[in-house]
Amino acid sequence: MRRRAPRAIRDVIARRRAHTEACVYAERGAPGEVLRVASIPLPDELGEDDVRVRVLAAPVNPSDVNMIEGKYPVARELPACGGNEMVGEVTACGTRALARGARTGDRVVPNRSYALGTWRREVVANANAFDVIDRDVPVHEAAMMTVNPCTALRLLVDNDAREGDTIVVNAATSGVGRALLQLARARGIRTIAMCRPRSSETATEEVFESLRADGADVVIPDVEGKFLRLDAKTRELATRARFGFNAVSGYSAQTMLRLLQPNASSVMVTYGGMSKQPLVVPTGAFIFKDITLKGFWLTRWLEHDENTTQGAGRRDMLAQISREIRDGALRTPSSRLRDVPLRGLPEALRLDAAADLDPSASIGRLKILVRC
Repeated sequence: MRRRAPRAIRDVIARRRAHTEACVYAERGAPGEVLRVASIPLPDELGEDDVRVRVLAAPVNPSDVNMIEGKYPVARELPACGGNEMVGEVTACGTRALARGARTGDRVVPNRSYALGTWRREVVANANAFDVIDRDVPVHEAAMMTVNPCTALRLLVDNDAREGDTIVVNAATSGVGRALLQLARARGIRTIAMCRPRSSETATEEVFESLRADGADVVIPDVEGKFLRLDAKTRELATRARFGFNAVSGYSAQTMLRLLQPNASSVMVTYGGMSKQPLVVPTGAFIFKDITLKGFWLTRWLEHDENTTQGAGRRDMLAQISREIRDGALRTPSSRLRDVPLRGLPEALRLDAAADLDPSASIGRLKILVRC
């Protein structure tokens, strides 16, 4: 019979297990400079309402970077663990959590934006902080399903974009941009994708072709100070463009406004400001086009849903996103991802900054996926 270790040794092992490795920051600044990998404490005992979750993968999003830099409306108390999205597996359940349906082996995603730092190996939290998802959703898709695809879905559904409509999407190679193209195609909605040219014609055409593969009917270069002549197909689409989804602002938003049809039903929804330039709207967009401007923030939508339906809308949305992924309507090819181990994340972000690239998009415009 195998002998049990002495109690003192078991206590030491237990104390060691009450820590987990995480990417943390104690001051705000460039992620590659302020992030470090450290051992952070976990609760010594699992609370009755809690679950222990092993993190499988967690992406790097623009909001994660902005939060660390101190440029986001929501900030964590320092020191903090980075990251807001993840997919994990439940490894232990408290007694009440178990009675309420939590199970070891559940595949889960966090449902309270900015409540958890996700760049870590393990997390212990109230079971209500997670939603259970289907295990047949690939890990890399599940890790990224709660922000970008949900934002894209809400932009289309909440603005009543329908089959036969045309939408204009800038930042088309972003996570939300590509999700908008794919979800629009599945719904019979036509798309004009706006994208910045790359360093060479060959590289530009490769990116444009990838956008067409994602569902873009036409792709136009997004170039500051230059409104390109549109070909016949783009002009024809623009005559029916009712919605513009703006993640850039600055000059890009003005180009988008020029593409929208002059109609009281035309709407430009701003959900990001990647250019870090103000949103400047020509007077003619109001007087002669009668365009409506509005904003969208997924966090606000989630808070409203929690307050009004106790999260029922959120759970329905995740179920719909899961179906879109299973059906192949939503997909992120592995070629667009760059796997980085947890311990390598600070260096990966530092190298991105040194290469003068957007750290939220990673080297070569590949999205960083942290394997925890």
